[in-house]
Formats: sequence, C-alpha cells, structure tokens
Amino acid sequence: ILTFIKIFFLIIFEIVSFIGILGNGFIIVVNGHKWFQSRKMIPSDFLLTSLSTSRFIMQLSLLINYVLLFSLKNNFRFAVEDAYTLITWTFMNMASLWSATWLSVFYCVKVANFTNCFFLCLKPRINMLVPRLLGMSIVISSIFSVPSVIEYLGQIRGGNLTVILSLNVSQNESYIKPLFHLQLTYTSINVCISIIASSLLLASLWKHTRNLKKSGLGSKDLSTQVHKNVIIVVFSFVFFYLAYFTASIIAASDVFKPHRPEFLIVDVLATSFPSTHCIVLILTNPKLKEMAARILNIR
Repeated sequence: ILTFIKIFFLIIFEIVSFIGILGNGFIIVVNGHKWFQSRKMIPSDFLLTSLSTSRFIMQLSLLINYVLLFSLKNNFRFAVEDAYTLITWTFMNMASLWSATWLSVFYCVKVANFTNCFFLCLKPRINMLVPRLLGMSIVISSIFSVPSVIEYLGQIRGGNLTVILSLNVSQNESYIKPLFHLQLTYTSINVCISIIASSLLLASLWKHTRNLKKSGLGSKDLSTQVHKNVIIVVFSFVFFYLAYFTASIIAASDVFKPHRPEFLIVDVLATSFPSTHCIVLILTNPKLKEMAARILNIR
C-alpha cells in the first residue's frame, strides 16, 4: 500500500526524471542537428552528446523500472523485465559517469592556466585524447562488469518459475547488491578524478580573478564575470555529484532495501544529479541557451 510519503517521493522522482529526460533529449537533438548539417563535431560537443545520450537512456530505463515495479510486482515477468532495465541502467550510468568525468577534465585542461610541463604538453593534445580516453574507459569498465552482469542474469533466468514467483523484495535484493557494489566502485573512481579536475580548475580561475582585481581590471574585464559564472557552475557540479555519490553509497549499503518504495529517496538523490546538471549545461552554453530561448519564445 502506498502511503502519502511514498506517493510524494514517487511524484518528486517522476518530475525530476522528466526534467532530466527533456533536458538531455534537448541537448541530443540540438547537437545531433548541428552534426547532421556539418558532419563534424568538436570534442566538447561530442562529450556533451555522449553524456546526454547515456543519461537520457539511463533515466528512461529507471523510470520504466518503477512502472514495472508498481504494475508487475512479484511475478516472473517483472523479475525478467527488471533484470534487463537494471542492466541497461548500469551500463548507461557507467557511460554517463565517464562522460561527465572526461568533460570536467577537458574543461580543466582547456580553461585552467598552469605552467606545469605535463599540463602544457597535454593542453594542445586534449582535443584528440579525450574522445579516445572516453572510449577506452567505457570499454574497460564494460569488460570488468560483464562477469557480474552474467552472474545476475544467470540467477534470474536460471531460476524456475516457482522460485521467482516466491521471491519478495527482501530476498531479491541479494541478486541486485553486487551490481550496486560494482556501480559504487566506478562512481568512486570518477568522483576522485572529477574532484581533482574541478579543484584545479577552481584554483586557476580563483587565482586569475584575484590577479585581475589586484591590477584594477577586475570590475572592467568581461572575462572576470565569465570566470565567476564558471566557478558557480563547477561548484554546482561538485555539489550534485557528491549528492549522487552519497546515493550510491546508500544503495550499496543496507540502509534502504532495493525495490521498496523507501528506495525512492535514493533514486531522487541519484536522479537529481543528471537532471540539474543538464539544465546547468544548457543555461551556460550560449548555443544551447539561445536555442532553448527560441523554443520557449523568450526574448
């Protein structure tokens, strides 16, 4: 029976999910249309499109999973459909994490100004390296994920109908926990890389802004305001990324049980990161912001 609290969190989850699906879908359409016209895509747009595509599929699969949960609960069809949607979410979430990580690294190398030899050598090569690093990261992570996924599918598909039908949500969690632990491992790696890249970028921007103020150009230089906006964007990215990381830790622990309505709290936290981040990306990207304004008829 759904209580008021459960219904409330379900509504919040659906609203946040729809915002993310619409926002990421918008980025995919705009960048896809640009690519279709020119048959070229710059590295930043490639990373942004990869990020939005993986998040779009990830959030859609999670939304479908909850539809199945409340409509096909405790039967064989739900167990099988849930397995496929969960695996889809796992791989798409992994791809979105790596896309977000390498996007933060890309902006750090492009925008930050350091005199370190390694950094100076990396700067002119980052356009070529980042797409390759993204592909390698996803492939390697997928290879390491295959054993856990095969084991999970084997437990679901290998079980007979009587066993599957008798599974309740508390028994079924033993099948899902290994995937959550795997996801937590990838999330931890990506959070560390993203925090390092974001910290370096913030340090460089803060130093540049402070130097401009000392020289008396802080209030007159247009780049100062741009840098302040970038700092706000990076801070928001780190904040919601840490909220997502917290949700991953809770999911891998025994605080809330999978497939229970209380687990919606975790999913609301997890969904808030890709949903809010895509809105921030749209509002801070001049081309995406202009296109959104045209669609909404904002002058």
